[in-house]
Amino acid sequence: MRITNSMLVTNLMKNLNTNLTRLDKLQNQMATGRKFPHISDDPIALIYSQAARNRIARLSHYQGSVGSAQDWLNQTEVGLMELQARVVDAYDLTVDAATDAKLDEDRVNISAPLKQIRDQYVDTLNTAYGNKFVFGGYNTPGEPSSPPFSNYKPFEVMDTGTGPELYYNGFNLSQFDGMTLANFNAMIGPPPNNAFGPPGLTMLELNRFLVLRGDILEFDVGPGIPMPVAMNGVQVALFTTTDPNGVVVVRNTFDVLQYLCDATEFGSASGFNVGDISDMIKPLQDSQNHLLTLTAEVGGRLRRLDMLEARYELDSMNYREMLSNAEDVDMADVLMNIKMAEAVYQASLSAGARVIQPTLMDFLR
Repeated sequence: MRITNSMLVTNLMKNLNTNLTRLDKLQNQMATGRKFPHISDDPIALIYSQAARNRIARLSHYQGSVGSAQDWLNQTEVGLMELQARVVDAYDLTVDAATDAKLDEDRVNISAPLKQIRDQYVDTLNTAYGNKFVFGGYNTPGEPSSPPFSNYKPFEVMDTGTGPELYYNGFNLSQFDGMTLANFNAMIGPPPNNAFGPPGLTMLELNRFLVLRGDILEFDVGPGIPMPVAMNGVQVALFTTTDPNGVVVVRNTFDVLQYLCDATEFGSASGFNVGDISDMIKPLQDSQNHLLTLTAEVGGRLRRLDMLEARYELDSMNYREMLSNAEDVDMADVLMNIKMAEAVYQASLSAGARVIQPTLMDFLR
């Protein structure tokens, strides 16, 4: 067929435009670092990249939850260790006061530091992380339950006429001190259960206690992985031990300390003897073991959080690599391709210039 000059020019411009399009795409990849600027360029890669972005966002959320949970549990561990240290101090003083060589006057001197340990024990029960209480259940901000409670703390000491008693979120925990474990378990079991509780405990109060006993702050540290980040105040304050008759009973550490304060301060004048003080040694030992068990449980949770944190870090790296493979360009490969495209474009310009430069007058000349 006959090839005209316009046909040559048209084909030349078409080829030049194709080369420019390829060069423009490579230049965009180099400038942005991404393989495709539009969805239509590579829909399959876009699906992978969006899936990776979604997973990275979810992992970022759980990584934040893990970090917050670690902070809460670290503070919980500090509080439990301080409680255990106060019980150890009380134990040492009790052993000293239980010796027969001590007189009532000597035990009065021991009662003073025991009172300070008791008060510090209550203060430590109100251990806070920032402005939130770690042993307050879901009452972490510390809200007053009802009058006469005006202190914005989960644990308070009130004297209602029978001596100082420990209240947790407005509920009297001291009324369970000395209850047999069998009666305690029957009380918190299926109805009718309030008959096994302390005298005067109504079903409404019992139900409130059951709610308080189950209250504990939890964080979602993974898909379907709730993690308790603190300890319930009832769980911390109450423990089990055996009385002098060998019966397993529920005790309250505060009431044990209060009993020791009274026994050392008032002595034989109020009917206390050395045996009464000696009987408190085993409860204090069991309270130590109870707090150590809770501390070990917190340590186990922290260990699990460390493993989750390491796994999330690896998952995040894998998904970021997946995202990079789907979206990011290989700069060395793009640089080589753009140099080749530039050479091709320059060659096409040079060839086109030689073809279309001669005119009819140049031919006739």
